[in-house]
Amino acid sequence: MKTITSLLLAAFVASAAEVRLERVPEDGVQPQIVTTSDGTRHLVYLKGDPRGCNVRHAIKKPGAAEWSTPRTVNSTPDSAVAAGTIRGAQIAVGKDDSLHIVWNGIGDHKRHIPSPLYYTRSLGSGGFEPQRDLRADTQALDGGASVAASAKGEVFVVWHGAQAGSQPGEINRRVYVLKSTDNGQTFAAPKIANADDPGVCACCSLKTFVAPTGELLTLYRAARTMSQRDIVLMTSRDGGESFQHRDVGPWAINACPMSSASVISAGTKTRAAWEAEGKVFTSLLDATSDALAVSNDKARHPSLAINSKGETLVSWSIGTGWQKGGQLGWLVLDASGRPTATHGTQPGVPVWGFTATYADGENFVILY
Repeated sequence: MKTITSLLLAAFVASAAEVRLERVPEDGVQPQIVTTSDGTRHLVYLKGDPRGCNVRHAIKKPGAAEWSTPRTVNSTPDSAVAAGTIRGAQIAVGKDDSLHIVWNGIGDHKRHIPSPLYYTRSLGSGGFEPQRDLRADTQALDGGASVAASAKGEVFVVWHGAQAGSQPGEINRRVYVLKSTDNGQTFAAPKIANADDPGVCACCSLKTFVAPTGELLTLYRAARTMSQRDIVLMTSRDGGESFQHRDVGPWAINACPMSSASVISAGTKTRAAWEAEGKVFTSLLDATSDALAVSNDKARHPSLAINSKGETLVSWSIGTGWQKGGQLGWLVLDASGRPTATHGTQPGVPVWGFTATYADGENFVILY
């Protein structure tokens, strides 16, 4: 893996892109952004008590200066979890610009009540359906789930947990994939996606994504042994019927880093970002691209955006932890993936918070 330091950035190519910073509406945390075909940006975030909060949704139409008045997504009040930073809402755009959202619910381990896995989708009226628990009979939901969707009406909900009755331990955790072919109206039974490569880091979230090529891509942190926490790229080329695995981000650490990842596509290229060795790395998800470290130490929770010139903004949190806020950092890569001189850091990431990014023409916005 290639590495850089901030001291070298000035020697790299210049970028004309401007980076603007914005606070999440309502002082919310854990923002996630998608864009529908008409250019409208859809933002979800968490608001309220970290151990029992709400998923909020706001939109920004092209040319608008402000986000719309937020509305609550969850039909059961206070049923989301912000504590830990990796259990919040993830959002995807599906058929006919439908929105699909998942988040971790609240369990009770003392009473042996498993944490639910909630899902909802948008209605034509602009609201959302009542939330559904899609966990089935899987147990030990911990790190956050993810959702991906395609224009064909496929929806994939992906999470990690344990089979009912299995022994404790991360080696017994599996990645589960739940597929819908009718745009989220119904789902088939969950399928184990890593039966031949078991072990998942319990308190790390994963990220799933339907690439422009139609492949289902999922990044998750493995736990094949106590001291091995590599980032794995799991690929399905047949709509979730079979899966292939490839390590992309090695990390030898005997701890759960409570990490997250980000994936984005432009044209036929798909780029990912993840945490390893205390830094944020990024790479194109092909067999030949090297991973590049874009941050210094204590960086985590990356986010990606691509502007109209093909440049990529990578943003991340710095120094955040359990009940601890921190800074945000960012770096712009040129259209060929080389670091530019457009970079920076700023205080302000709140407790349980991280950044989300989006492009505004040639420029970028970071929400934190």
